[in-house]
Amino acid sequence: MPRSPSNNTLLPLLRKLSEKLGDQQAKNELRWMVDHVHAALDDSRQRQLQESERSARLSARLWRGQPARSEAEIERDNIRFSSVQWAWLRQAVHDRTEKHKPLQYIIGSQPFGQANITLRPPILIPRWETEEWMLRLVDMLNTHSSACAEASAESTTPLLQPLNILDACTGTGCVALGLACGLTPKTASITGVDISDEAILLAQENLALNSLLMKNKLDFHKLDLLQTPDAAAKLLDISPTWDIIVSNPPYVTPSEYKQLDPDVKEWEDIRALVPIPSATDANTVDLDSLDPSGVGFIVQLAKLAQSIGVTDSKQTSLAGTNIPRLVVEIGGTQQVEPVCQALHDHGINTTEVWKDMAGNDRVILGYVKV
Repeated sequence: MPRSPSNNTLLPLLRKLSEKLGDQQAKNELRWMVDHVHAALDDSRQRQLQESERSARLSARLWRGQPARSEAEIERDNIRFSSVQWAWLRQAVHDRTEKHKPLQYIIGSQPFGQANITLRPPILIPRWETEEWMLRLVDMLNTHSSACAEASAESTTPLLQPLNILDACTGTGCVALGLACGLTPKTASITGVDISDEAILLAQENLALNSLLMKNKLDFHKLDLLQTPDAAAKLLDISPTWDIIVSNPPYVTPSEYKQLDPDVKEWEDIRALVPIPSATDANTVDLDSLDPSGVGFIVQLAKLAQSIGVTDSKQTSLAGTNIPRLVVEIGGTQQVEPVCQALHDHGINTTEVWKDMAGNDRVILGYVKV
């Protein structure tokens, strides 16, 4: 029986999205949904195999801000949807427009470096800014390991030792997974920690999903890093030495959080965005009672780094190198000075700021140079 043109066309869905998102964003998001529904829900196994590559390209376009498929591309594919696919599309558009559900949660995954990350609310959605600095750090560490390997070839004493890297506030595990997949094989042992049970469960699922891509050891642990010195003792039980701490910590200020879109506030864990004391109930927290600077967690992280020897000029395998001991994402220029001061107060003697592709101050690197 022919499908009803009034019920089974994309135009009503596009109009509904446009009312909430604007025309251009609506067109892009609907095309991403269309690509996803074809790749994920087609009844034909052969078509599913063919669509796997298209799905990967879709995710890359979505995540890296590239244009979605054009209308001409869609038409060339002669799209025809099953009733199940139409139902999924209508539900996706409803969730996006009426419930403010982020597109990444609707699609359920996105690429991050060489890994593919499963997403599930309320775990923080990885942002492109974080992927950008993670890849830059991978290049820096791979250059270091290559230089050490060359020097070791000319020496009787091995100069290259695997780095013990801590990913604080691991969330989905995206940064830890990006490092484990991207770093030169067997040059690092990476541990991701998070206060959230849900986050650790999802990170472990992502580790299993990407197990064939792992080039370095990786594991995850639930840990409240604000419970010092208990946190320090637990970290030293996991590894007696730590070389580098990387983190995309909570750094959104209370005033900034109040201005965030419902897409963020109604779906993502506030603890991953705003630094909230461990003993405080995140569901009832008075935002006005919190540190207005947004750097409270980073200050505690600097203290922890010093207590586990990361900033010791002699203790780690990075002594005498130009490799950072702390790599911390921040929320912009206003946080540079207080974060740099906190790092200098706890054993870091040199800092560097990386900007993101949009020109914003995004990452602070702390070094111990002798």
